[in-house]
Formats: sequence, structure tokens, C-alpha cells
Amino acid sequence: MDEGHRRIFIAVTLAPAVREAAARVRGVVEREAHRFRWVSPENLHLTLRFLGEIRRGRVDMVVEATREAAEGTSPFSLTLAGLGAFPSLRAPRVLWVGVHEGADRLVALAGAVDTALQGRHFPREDRPFHPHLTVARARPGGRPPDLSWLSTPARPQDLLVGRQDVDSVAVMESLLGPSGPTYIEVAREALRGR
Repeated sequence: MDEGHRRIFIAVTLAPAVREAAARVRGVVEREAHRFRWVSPENLHLTLRFLGEIRRGRVDMVVEATREAAEGTSPFSLTLAGLGAFPSLRAPRVLWVGVHEGADRLVALAGAVDTALQGRHFPREDRPFHPHLTVARARPGGRPPDLSWLSTPARPQDLLVGRQDVDSVAVMESLLGPSGPTYIEVAREALRGR
């Protein structure tokens, strides 16, 4: 990345207790855990929109769009529970914890962010938003392990990670380094809707 660009995303950050609980889901797939790269607890967040590399001069427009979306959204609660995978549990490339209570509000907030960004000439997100917390990615090379047993009634699917209130949204910068990304908060906007 050249110095004229910043790698930016918009996210709901997690309370420390929820981050720590989410990191412990690794134990649910303990036998296969080594086949994944696990997101470090301090980097766990709910991405609303990943913009990637944008010109430094456009970061202020991202902050403005985030503020606009936050002003129209009232605070809400969410619950994180259950494990899933993209594209499937049979061939998982991404492991995630689901969003249950509050998922509809998270979808609405992501939509408001997308609309506000579009008003500032950022392209619309072309994929539907599926609220989830990414906890791990399959290591490159080799076939990912079959985790379809997670969908059986054995109860790991009902794993309750935690509940938290959402009262703000953050614009974040991702700095890529040899030991993985570091996330820095660029701006935080309080949810102020009624």
C-alpha cells in the first residue's frame, strides 16, 4: 500500500468480555483448531463495511457517512451465539459466531452506512450483509476439515458467546504487518437515533 492510501473498514467493536468469550470458541473445534488461523481477541469485531484501500483524502468522507448513519440509528443490544462457516461447515474457509438478538438492527445499520457512503460516491456493497463475527480462517493449502458435526443436535451450535449493548460504530484502519493486521480506531460515532 502506498502512503497516499489507507486500508479502512467500518465496524461495531466488542466489549472485552465478549471478545474473550468469542476467542474461547476455539475449544469447541479443538481437534481441528490447528488447521485454522485464529483472529486474535483484540482484533475481533463485527464488520459493517470493508472499503479496503482508499485515498487518504476520502477518509473524512467515510467518517461523515458513518456519523450520518449513526445519527439515524438508536442504540440496541445483540447476542452472539452458535458457530457456522462460509461457504459451509463441510468445507469451512471462514469460521464465524452468529448474531442472534439484534441481527436485524445490525443489518439496518449496515444498510444505513452503505446508503450514506453511496451518497459520497463510494460504490454500493454488491453482496448482501450477513451479520457474523469471523473468528478463524482456514490455513492455505490442503483441504479444510469437515465440521458438519457442528450442525447436529450435539449443542455446540447453541453455544452462547455473550450479549452486549451497541451504542456506537467505529471507522477503523487496518495496518498489515508480518505478524498480522493491527487495527487502529480512526473515529467513533455514537448512535443517536430515537
